Amino acid sequence: MAPVQSKTSGQITRKTRRQTTAPQQWDLLGPESLKAVCTAPGPFITLFLPARHPGAADLSSAERMKTMLRDAERELENRRFQGAITQMLKPLQNFASDPRLHAGGSASVAFVSPGIFRHHRLLEGCAPRLVAASHPHIAPLLAHLLPVHEFSILAIAKKHVRLARWYEGRCEEVPLPAGVPQSFEEFVALNQPDHDLQNRSSAGPAGQVGAARFGTGDERDSLHERLHQYLRRVNHGLSTTLNGAPLVLVGIAEELAVYRAVSDYPRVLEAKPTSPEHLSWNDLAERSLQAVMENRRREATEVLGEFHRTTRRDHVTSGVRRVLDAALQGRVHRLLIEQDAHEMGLLGPLFPVNESRLEGEQDLINAAAVETIRARGEVDVLDPGTLGEAGPIAAILRYS
Repeated sequence: MAPVQSKTSGQITRKTRRQTTAPQQWDLLGPESLKAVCTAPGPFITLFLPARHPGAADLSSAERMKTMLRDAERELENRRFQGAITQMLKPLQNFASDPRLHAGGSASVAFVSPGIFRHHRLLEGCAPRLVAASHPHIAPLLAHLLPVHEFSILAIAKKHVRLARWYEGRCEEVPLPAGVPQSFEEFVALNQPDHDLQNRSSAGPAGQVGAARFGTGDERDSLHERLHQYLRRVNHGLSTTLNGAPLVLVGIAEELAVYRAVSDYPRVLEAKPTSPEHLSWNDLAERSLQAVMENRRREATEVLGEFHRTTRRDHVTSGVRRVLDAALQGRVHRLLIEQDAHEMGLLGPLFPVNESRLEGEQDLINAAAVETIRARGEVDVLDPGTLGEAGPIAAILRYS
């Protein structure tokens, strides 16, 4: 039996704008919270809850939750759940009366099992959906899961350098470290060399000294070197305060290249080049989130290359059933799945019946992802069709 969906079903969508400065209600879903969910014993009810704005004309949160609770009870009965249904759903009933749920907010996901109840905000929008299965239904979330819960943003412009901290969906400007000039212009003014960049010449009436910019190549080279010195100063100041969190640079191409050249910080990312002078922190946060996710996609592509290049073909495998069996045995080091891929089927003889406690078919690709995370493996999401004949799922194994 396929997992039940509420009347309006669907996967994660990309239409909802990310919440960068909205008031926070619940923790954002991240890698650590996802691991906590995956390592809990099943079975699970997973609820996808779309963004809700007070006064909206759609179905109210209270009515939607009542419908989902009825669907959850019916699905557990149909799947012959071996535990107490009322007891398992009690956390959801309490959650349904939480006033924060009805006050509006971003999209979210809730997981309930006999062992846990977790509710987390999502960066992306979603359609309402309910899934009952032996595993938490995480597959639609993986492509949008931010790999870090915190990073810094450095907006580089000659007139003004700004720094912000992005944490759990909120972006807030923070002061530059002590000793770092607020701008390149301030740095130049404080660090004039013995020979002034402005060549002096007589101008106007006799005896009146004026200044004329000759714009020589030497002058441009000197300014370029000073830009290196300034951004080296910025990098030194930041490296001692970022505590290892990623740093996303926003600026024009020249200044991004210079910062890259002088930086010794190990986790520097670049947003798409643009002048940040007139961008709000919401705009800068959006560009920075795109840079973080793009870096994650590059890492997935590198893992795909490793899958194809390895000469130990007994250390890689593909095919839904073979990969699932390897994941259940804890052998999967890196799991590769194509976005939106799913395959319904029975879990098979390797999965203990007393742990499943649910009958019927389930999403085997989702199960493989959960089992990989349980065994401390990592999951990488690729575009549909990327795996070719090996798709829609493949794995690099710890051992054959």
